[in-house]
Amino acid sequence: MKKFLFLLLLIANSLAAQNIDSLFNSANELYRNGNYDKAIESYKQILEQDAISDELFYNLGNSYYKLNKVGPSIFYYEKALQLNPLNQDVKNNLVFAKRLALDNIEEVPKTFYKNLMQITFKSCLIMNGLL
Repeated sequence: MKKFLFLLLLIANSLAAQNIDSLFNSANELYRNGNYDKAIESYKQILEQDAISDELFYNLGNSYYKLNKVGPSIFYYEKALQLNPLNQDVKNNLVFAKRLALDNIEEVPKTFYKNLMQITFKSCLIMNGLL
């Protein structure tokens, strides 16, 4: 009886691994075809089955990056680096994603009154010998 249960468990485990592999392959195919939303759904189905790998997180990061969703892409690149800190592809893509995440903040032009106040303040400091 124990041998039968062990065999049944082994077969079930093997089928689950095949399901994850087929999901991963189909998600990769969706990614190659430019269907990034569907690829993300497939990758997340793999995550729901508690199967993780640096390749899975890397591919999730790439999918989000292609959709210009920089925050999630950085998150998954960093998760991939936690599992495999030597993966140079992940490091490179993380640099690109972080560059996109930087805010480009431009200084607002000063109004006439703001300029007048600064000139007046500086003049007062110069007249009093403080500048």
